[in-house]
Amino acid sequence: MTGPKRVLRTFDATSMVTGNMIGSGIFLLAGYAAASVPDSSTLILAWIGGGVMALLGAFAIAELSTRFPETGGDFLYLHRVYGPFPAFLHGWMSLVIFESGSIAVLALFSAKYTQQFFPASQILSVPLLASLLVLFFSGIHCLKVEVGSRFQSILTVAKILGIFLMVSLLFSGDPNEINPNPKTDQSGNPFIGFTRALIPIFFAYTGWNVAGYIGGEIQNPRKTLPRALIGGTLITMTIYVIVNLSFIQSVGLAGIQGQDMVPLIALKAVGAESWTTFLSILIFISVASSLSITIQTAGARVIQAMGEQGVFFQFTARLHRKFHTPVNALLVQAIWTIFLMFTLDIESLVDSATVVMIMFSALSISTLFKVNYGRNGLKGNENIYRTPLFPLVPVAYILSAIFISWGVIQFHLSQGSILPIWGLSFLLFGSIVYMIWKKKS
Repeated sequence: MTGPKRVLRTFDATSMVTGNMIGSGIFLLAGYAAASVPDSSTLILAWIGGGVMALLGAFAIAELSTRFPETGGDFLYLHRVYGPFPAFLHGWMSLVIFESGSIAVLALFSAKYTQQFFPASQILSVPLLASLLVLFFSGIHCLKVEVGSRFQSILTVAKILGIFLMVSLLFSGDPNEINPNPKTDQSGNPFIGFTRALIPIFFAYTGWNVAGYIGGEIQNPRKTLPRALIGGTLITMTIYVIVNLSFIQSVGLAGIQGQDMVPLIALKAVGAESWTTFLSILIFISVASSLSITIQTAGARVIQAMGEQGVFFQFTARLHRKFHTPVNALLVQAIWTIFLMFTLDIESLVDSATVVMIMFSALSISTLFKVNYGRNGLKGNENIYRTPLFPLVPVAYILSAIFISWGVIQFHLSQGSILPIWGLSFLLFGSIVYMIWKKKS
C-alpha cells in the first residue's frame, strides 16, 4: 500500500479553510449574535474578537502542522505528544458527534433547500435526500484528491463571489423605513452581552484548522499549511466583518437582532426582493460547500489516522490503490452519519458536545508547550514554522477557549438545559470503549 500523494497546493488548501468556515453561520447566526449586544460597535468588535481567537489558533496549528505534516490533524498532534488515550478520545468524539454530527446537520439543511429548488425531490423524505447528498459528496472525495479539491475550490469561489454581490447590493441600495421587531436577549451588562455574542460567532469561525487534517496530501506542507491556515482565517474574518457592516447599513442593529434570516430582511429593506432566489441559492452553495469540505477532511482523516495508529479498526487506514484516498474511512463516516440522521436530534447532539469540542481544541494547542521544550521538539529544523510571540499566542487561545466554554455552559444553564452534560457523558463512554479496546488488543 502506498501513502497519500501530496497534490494539494496553497490555493486548494486555502479554499478548504475559507470554504469550511463560511458556511451557513454567517447567514443564520448573525441575528443571534446581534441579539445580546447593546450597539453596533460591540457587535463588530465581537466578530473581530472571534476572528482573532481563530487566528490565534491558526498560528499555533500552523506550527504543529509543519512539525507533523501528515494526515490526522488534532488527533495526530495529541497522539504524538500526549499518547494514544487523549488522541483516541478526540477521534471518538469526532466520529460519534463532532464531525459526523456536523455533516448530518449540513446535509439535512442542504436537503431542505434542494427540495425548494427541485419540487420533484419532495417525493423523498428530508433524511433520505440528505443521505443521498452525503453519499454523493463522499463518492466525489473517494476519487483522486485533486478531483475533490478542485470541486471544492469551485464551490468556495462561487460562494465568495455571491457574498460580495449581496454586500454590494446592500451598500448601494437605498434603505427603506422598516418597523424593526428586535428580539433582544440583553442582561443589562455589556460585558455579559459581549460574551454571549461570542457563542454563535465561535460556531461561525469553526473550521479554521481544517487544512491540518490533510497535511499528508499537501505539497510542501511546511510552507503551504501556514499560508492556508493563517491566510484563510484572515480572509474569513474580513468577509464576516464586511457582511455584518452591510447588514447594519441596510436595516440597523435593531432590524437584525434575533432574526433568523437577516440577509433576506436586509435585501427587502433596500428594495432588492428580486434577489431573494439568488440568496437562497447562495445559502445552498455555502452549506453544500461546508458539507463537502467536512466530509473530505476532518472526520474521515481522523478515522484514517486512528486506524494507522492502531487505536481503531485497521481497515479504515487503507487507501484506494488507484486514487490513494481513504475510501474505507469515508464509507464508515457516511454510514454513521446516515444512522444519526434517521435516529437522533442531531442539532441537540452537536450542541451537547460543544464544550468538549472547544476544550479539545485547547488541549491540541497545548501540545505546543511540550514540543517546544520537551524531547519531541525540533529546534534545529529551520523548516518549522514558528508561532509568533510564543508562548503568549497559545496561552491566549487556551484562555479564550475556557472563556467561551464557560459562556456556553452559562447560556445553556440560563435556558434550563443540561445539554453540555450529555457531551461529557459521551466522553466518559469513549473512555470505557478505549479501556475495552486496549485490553482486547
